[in-house]
Order: sequence, then C-alpha cells, then structure tokens
Amino acid sequence: MKATFIFRWDDISPFQDAGKFSRLAELFVQYHIPAVLGVIPDNRDDSIRFNPSGDSDFTGRLKALEKRGWEIAMHGYRHLKHTEDGGLLGLNRASEFAGRPYENQAADIGQGKKLLTDSGFEPITFIAPWHAYDHNTLRALAESGFKAFSDGWSLYPTMTAGLLQAPVILWSAPTRMKMLNRLGGIYTICLHPHLAGDDDLGQLERFFRDHRPEVVTIKNLAGQAEAVSRKTMRKRVLEGVFARLYTRRWDE
Repeated sequence: MKATFIFRWDDISPFQDAGKFSRLAELFVQYHIPAVLGVIPDNRDDSIRFNPSGDSDFTGRLKALEKRGWEIAMHGYRHLKHTEDGGLLGLNRASEFAGRPYENQAADIGQGKKLLTDSGFEPITFIAPWHAYDHNTLRALAESGFKAFSDGWSLYPTMTAGLLQAPVILWSAPTRMKMLNRLGGIYTICLHPHLAGDDDLGQLERFFRDHRPEVVTIKNLAGQAEAVSRKTMRKRVLEGVFARLYTRRWDE
C-alpha cells in the first residue's frame, strides 16, 4: 500500500512574502504537485504582513493555481490571538478560536468565509491558526457549510463532528519513504512559504523527483469522505500503534 500526501501551505494572504511564495509555487507547478493553500481572509497579524501595500493581483494568482487543481482553504479569519487556550490538541498556548463563545466563533468563521466567497472562492476546508480549535469551532464550521478541517494526528482521515478530519503530522518532505509506503496512510505536510529556505526547496525537489509521490488535496478526499474514513481492521491496528508512538513524541 503506497503512502498518499497532502501539501498544506499556511499564512497565505495578499501581505505574504510574494517572492518566497512564487519560488515555492514554481517548484510545485514544475512537478505538477497541487497544494492546499490556507488563506487568511483578513490578515491582521503584523508578524506575517511582509508587504504592507498588499499584492494587487493576489486573487488572480490564486485563481490560476486553483485551475491547476490546487485547493483554496480558509486559515482562520484575521490570524489574531484571542486566547491562550490550546483547544482539543493543546499544542500551543495561543488561539483565534478555542476558548471563545460559540457565537463569536461562528461570526468570525462566517465573515471569513464570506470574504473568500466574495472573491470567487468556495472553501470547504478550514485550518485553525496555531492548531487550536474546540468543539464550538467544529460546530460552527459544520453549520457554516465547511466539509473538512486539517489537523490532528493519525494515519488516515476520520469523521469528526460531521467533518472530514485530515491529520497533520509532517513539517517537511519525508525521507523514510519505504517505511511510509509499508504503512500506507494519508500524510499532510504543513509548510509556511515565508520560512522556506534553499535547503527546504532542495529537499522538496529531491522528494518530487525521486519518489513521484501520490498527492491529493483535502477537497479530493472530502468528495469520498465515507470511503476514506472507513475503518478496516488493518487501519485500526496501525492507527492504535501510531497514536501511542506519536502522542509520546509530543509528550517528550
């Protein structure tokens, strides 16, 4: 069973480092690899506003990539820290959503989605800033028409609160492909274009060139959510072992 991969890019907005974004995009286009772009609808986070005037052709660039099979997802609303609640995963002490009342979360999610739909996009996947979300977040997402969210750790996507949950367990191109292909699984690799240096680009290019990986988007999977998330006995055994090992990694 061959491993399948999803490439997720976070912190995408008109104020991003356009040069680094373009350089990474050119590599992906060269190897015909689609990515899931986590777009911040109204970026107010000064730490990731590298171009104060904004990119006037931002929407056009995303539209061109979308035509190539890339997915436009929603990465929070304004990418602002409202609480120190780590949410259901508890990975960071920062959140735009976790720990806030349902009404506030629903309002931000609805407004963010409207901004993207007004620009001609139809996002069905949500990416929470700082990997922080709670039960109210999931409820608001489902009621706002989202079909999936990207986070958590497991070998395969699962159905959570009526949404397809696509796990995120890698932050760079993998090197142990033989092991991953034996396990199977669907692995999301989370990248931040403004942090991608020459070494990262080189590692990605070697991965694309040497392994010709099978790559999908979350939108692809959401269209077959029931089949993707169905638990066979093999999946249950592998995920039980994987969960124990991966949770231990975060606890160390």
